[in-house]
Amino acid sequence: MNQILNSQANAQAPWGGVKNITRVARDKGIPPSVEKWMIKLNKFLRGCPPFLLSDVGRAIAPPITGGLDKLPANTKKTVAIVGSGLAGMITALELAKLGYIVHIYESKDYLGGKLGAKASNTSPSGFWEHGLHHFFVNVYDYLMQKIEEIDAYKYMIPVNEVLLEFEDYETEILKAEPNAQLLNMLGIVLRSPNVTILDALKSFPGMIPLFFYNHEKVIAKFDDITMVEYSKNKIAKSFFDTFVNTVLTVSLNRPENISAAQALHFMWTFFIRYPDAMNRVVPTDNHYSSIMLPFRNHLEKLGVTIHLEHQVSKLELEDYTVKAIQFTNGERADLDYLVLATDIRGAQKILADTQAADSQSNRSLDAVRQRLGKMKTSPPDVVARAYLLEKPNNPERPDVIETPQNQPVDLIFQAHKTEKSDADWVKAAPVGEDRWVVEVHGYDLGPALAKKYPEDAEQLKDCSNEELWELMQNVSDEQIWDVLKEELRDINGLENLADAPLVPDGGLQVRRYFNFTGFQVGQGDRPAPFFAEEYIPNLFFAGDWVALQGKDGFERQPGEVYPGGNLMGHAASAAGIAAGLVAAKDNVVGPYVSVI
Repeated sequence: MNQILNSQANAQAPWGGVKNITRVARDKGIPPSVEKWMIKLNKFLRGCPPFLLSDVGRAIAPPITGGLDKLPANTKKTVAIVGSGLAGMITALELAKLGYIVHIYESKDYLGGKLGAKASNTSPSGFWEHGLHHFFVNVYDYLMQKIEEIDAYKYMIPVNEVLLEFEDYETEILKAEPNAQLLNMLGIVLRSPNVTILDALKSFPGMIPLFFYNHEKVIAKFDDITMVEYSKNKIAKSFFDTFVNTVLTVSLNRPENISAAQALHFMWTFFIRYPDAMNRVVPTDNHYSSIMLPFRNHLEKLGVTIHLEHQVSKLELEDYTVKAIQFTNGERADLDYLVLATDIRGAQKILADTQAADSQSNRSLDAVRQRLGKMKTSPPDVVARAYLLEKPNNPERPDVIETPQNQPVDLIFQAHKTEKSDADWVKAAPVGEDRWVVEVHGYDLGPALAKKYPEDAEQLKDCSNEELWELMQNVSDEQIWDVLKEELRDINGLENLADAPLVPDGGLQVRRYFNFTGFQVGQGDRPAPFFAEEYIPNLFFAGDWVALQGKDGFERQPGEVYPGGNLMGHAASAAGIAAGLVAAKDNVVGPYVSVI
């Protein structure tokens, strides 16, 4: 691992940068009829029969405009972006390159949103992390292009297999071999100690929508039932428990609540869309050093201004237009365009706290609020990073272990094996002292808290996500760790870490979150980045909860939705679309956004 950490500069991006087939065709003036055959050839060379994928190499083209490459030098237009996560950063990156004056406003005192890593004087590593994120190299197409553009890919290392631990099944290893469609899925089954060929054949009826995937049809047909309901008599139990349930649990929701349409989309993304879609990279250090600092440096060179600790109190809305933003510190900022690149709850709160200056604008605002009000988040989750004074029984266990049956724990990450800050702390141990860094992700804490603390069981029973969130604010970090660490006892080789002593004063970092996109039944009809434009023409949205949808000359017809990646990849693509929509207002051609 030290050799990997010290050879970051040699990393090479595997996806070919911006040379997407569609973009090459458009840049070279190749007619659509020829482009179609280029895409078919690409499918063949990828080892993918054409009937499996209809959109390899496609991109969302910017809206049709007169074609300005950037704003004229004498034109000054200001874009305010609320939120400094991936969606906010990428929107700013694209618009700054087009000549806009861009300001990012972040409520916290550090950058990153869901990738936030805050400098800390009490943390042994010097940072307080949000938690591990995987970057899927052939799923997060557009995001990985941006990571390469800001010269951050050199801070990534590959993770080409992941260990799955179960309570009722043998350990599984997921990897994308061989690198060809259908054969990669066959390889998973043949390597599995839990699933037989007969199980795979029994599961074939449930897999048919994946082989002939059509996003609009899948959403229309299966978004009103859960994946548990869908799987009955269609997917063998062992196949569901080992592979399907793994996909469900890592989506940050209760498996019994997840929409079948959303689950099928995830499975198509990771198992079908590309033969090597399960391959991923992770940062070699904390997310600030590896990703957000390169973003910040790049944006500042482009003239972007970043304002930390600027919590939006409300918008100034008049004559159907956002005129300015007001902040809780008393400041205000004028703007020409506004992009809300927040999580769904953040966007809902900003609009709920806004009152327009005229009744007509208030009616428009109400229409936007009503559309946003339908969107939900996943249940609250926690990420705990523990700095321990002990080594596990088996220190060679993989860096990442997914535990879909060990609720509430879904993932365990040995952070010092990947992140340089933690690795340096472990290596600095005095002679005779063992050190270890374990990060534990807990995604559905209510039942586990009720079991651990029976005096609160009645209050936790059947409580809403909002009520659980309020309760979690009043539970100490130590109480949460007591719940999470019990699951370490069930992980072969890590059992003794459950009783390992914590480093005093900063050895436990617990972060609570209630901002991940929900994939519950009925959430498939997501608002597009431009959905508010008919009511408030200068307001746009970006984030992992926003639909990747074409408009006014985008490659597909208006109303059709692109599958895209999910989570971080989805947030990045939505940001690129939002930037293109803003640019089109001024007759400027925005970015091509690869989403398929």
